[in-house]
Amino acid sequence: MTVSVRALLLSVSAATCAIGAANPALAQTAATPPGPEVTSLGEIVVTARRSAENLQRVPVAVSVLNSQDIENRRITGASDIQYHAPSLVVSLDPLGGSTAPVFELRGQVPTLGTDDTVVTYFGDVPVNSRAFSGGLFDLASIQIIRGPQGTLFGKNSTGGAVVFTPEKARTDAFSGFADATVGNYSLFQVSGGVNIPLIRDKLAVRLSGEIVKRNGFTRNLGGPDGADRNYGVYRASVVATPTEELKNETEFQYFHGRQRQNPFIISSINVPLITFIDGPGIAALVQSQFNHQQQLGVRTIDYSLAKNNDDNDVYIGANTTIYHLGGVTLKNVAGYVDMSPRVYLSQTSTNWALIDVRQNKYYNSFSDEMQASGETDTLKWIVGAFYSKEKTKTHQDAYLFSPFLTTITDSSDRYTSKALFAQGTYDFTKLGLEGVKFTAGLRRTWDSRTGVLNGTNVLPFPPRVNPEVKNTRDYANWSWTLGIDWQVNSDLLLYVASRHSYKAGGLNLVSSVEPPALQTYLPEKLTDIEIGAKTTAHLGDVIIRSNVAAYRGWYKNMQFGELANCDGHGAEYVINAAQGTPKGVEFETEAAITRDFHVGGFYDLTLGHFNKFQLIQPPGCQTIGFGENLNGADFGNISHHTVGLNASYTVPLEAPNEAIVVSGNFYWRSDRRGNATQGIDSFIRGYSLFDARVDYNNIGGRNISMGAWVHNLGNKTYTSFRNNVLELSGYDAQTYGDPRTYGVDIRYKF
Repeated sequence: MTVSVRALLLSVSAATCAIGAANPALAQTAATPPGPEVTSLGEIVVTARRSAENLQRVPVAVSVLNSQDIENRRITGASDIQYHAPSLVVSLDPLGGSTAPVFELRGQVPTLGTDDTVVTYFGDVPVNSRAFSGGLFDLASIQIIRGPQGTLFGKNSTGGAVVFTPEKARTDAFSGFADATVGNYSLFQVSGGVNIPLIRDKLAVRLSGEIVKRNGFTRNLGGPDGADRNYGVYRASVVATPTEELKNETEFQYFHGRQRQNPFIISSINVPLITFIDGPGIAALVQSQFNHQQQLGVRTIDYSLAKNNDDNDVYIGANTTIYHLGGVTLKNVAGYVDMSPRVYLSQTSTNWALIDVRQNKYYNSFSDEMQASGETDTLKWIVGAFYSKEKTKTHQDAYLFSPFLTTITDSSDRYTSKALFAQGTYDFTKLGLEGVKFTAGLRRTWDSRTGVLNGTNVLPFPPRVNPEVKNTRDYANWSWTLGIDWQVNSDLLLYVASRHSYKAGGLNLVSSVEPPALQTYLPEKLTDIEIGAKTTAHLGDVIIRSNVAAYRGWYKNMQFGELANCDGHGAEYVINAAQGTPKGVEFETEAAITRDFHVGGFYDLTLGHFNKFQLIQPPGCQTIGFGENLNGADFGNISHHTVGLNASYTVPLEAPNEAIVVSGNFYWRSDRRGNATQGIDSFIRGYSLFDARVDYNNIGGRNISMGAWVHNLGNKTYTSFRNNVLELSGYDAQTYGDPRTYGVDIRYKF
């Protein structure tokens, strides 16, 4: 039996271990630990399974950026993270704009109006991703966990989780930091923090904050520039350890942003369609504005219709209580989020609105998770319960082919989720299978959703007030995890895992005349299988750490946006349109060539296609546009290949810890192919970016450092988002990524 289990693991991981065959050092069974004067790669600790573990011994595909990575690579916003982890793409919400980040993993993108496929966390508390539009400072780590989640993490998701862990107060020492940065586009950024142990080893508080201001990189001749930065983030952490058994951690964060959208730049128009909708006079006006935009290029607009604002206030509170009761650990995680984004987004930045939206939201959520966990020589286990309640109220004004108000919509959504879960890992070493472990987890979730819609059609006159529409839907679903891993030796882990999870269903709160078949949509479900290997190789003084994972998934009830006209009212509905198959390979590596020279990088191949695609067309409704049959078509939102490379070289100087560090980061993404639906699934050209940085650390042996940095050194112009609706709405518009930015900073730590 011992031979058969090991043979199974070796066979399913043969492809991932082929890299080791080309380099026999990867299979070494013993290595001398590096001394203080030789190369080393520090241990990376992750919490991907709700406990602190060594990254190289966790059978999960996870990437980690620690506090030093975040600082050195100047990760200041959500979109910056994607350049440093495989499979991750951070795009924008088509209605929420450039400061409403949408996290994508393994080609899985949420359909407009649905829940996230990748859930974001502030510590252990699930929060709306918009909370991370800025203010990524004073963080202990960012963890990117790929694959379906549910049996351990707070909310079910099909794509994965991104966990932002703030620095917590420490009870052992007084410390702090202060940073200041200036750069082009009048960038001014200051941040600082102080850690105060009020009662040594018993009670401490940490206070920190950051203020960022920067002019927009898209000049506006007719109003405020686009894509500026203007926000503040303020955070407090309190940690109390009254006894050895009891610990309580409380965090509070407030984000205050008053910013402008990264504007859409119109790149093509459908004059016949605009003429049909608005008449020849308006078509001529739009044509004139389009011609003017082509002369201005992609970094300048002439837009005065609205201020294109993105105002947001976010409050986050989290409390974690841990109590060790003998061999059992009890843990409770409570969280509260209150958010009020207010945006105006023009889809074309023209002074005659083709599709413009003003949207004010109010969102709050409360969640609580209770856990009990323990560990023996052979079994590591956790059981628990999860509860969350979310409320969203939305007021939306839509300007459709006119700068005059077309529709007003008020809606509310209440989403309650309850779950019970358990997971265990059994070690077979005592049964003769040394290093072999089996993991099984199960979760049952009960979801309830209630929505209310009240809409007023302003045009044509006189206004027509639609009756209130209310709908409720309940769901119950299973999530599970099965996996087996083999720690072959201290330097090699092999694993195979299969997981099943889902993303919640919901309600289409878009029209009071929609037929019953379009009023609700079901959860989408994903089952996957993943094989992986984690290795550490020692080639003399050189240390190489590499992780690789290959996966394949089976999607059911995929949520898809369908544009339809029902009894003269056009709207976009979320439906369950397809089955699909995501698959791919992810590879990460880092190497300490010498004590002072480190390199690293990643590559991922992301694939996916639809199966059995079918739109819904109830009586009285007619689908609009392309995409009625996507059987066999690729997912329209993925780039097949991405590559990231990084390197740093340290030149030690005379004083203790004094050094000059030169570092750089390269990122390349292949073309996004798009598919027949166009819209947000349209073709986007691939691009590459190069960042560089020079730091002078601990000047003269003191705790002060200076650095100079540049992002997008080649000043590449690249599309970050595209909405090609030429045949539906008469335009093709794009947003563009940041141009070359540069600056200097000074840092002081005590």
